[in-house]
Amino acid sequence: MTRMSTEVKRCKDILVVEDDAGIREALRMILELEGYNIREASNGKEGLEVLKSMPRPCLILLDLMMPIMDG
Repeated sequence: MTRMSTEVKRCKDILVVEDDAGIREALRMILELEGYNIREASNGKEGLEVLKSMPRPCLILLDLMMPIMDG
């Protein structure tokens, strides 16, 4: 039987996909204050490209109605 580690690794990578620059900035500021690494995209197509170039995020915050490609 394997033993689970008592130390839990905290994921720090979050992708924010939002077409409103003000909302992206507010989310980035709040999340960075909490110690997260934030990557941003302004539409779904750009979000997919950013996702390919980053480590596996623990969370993707995604707007459902955006230009080009939505959530």
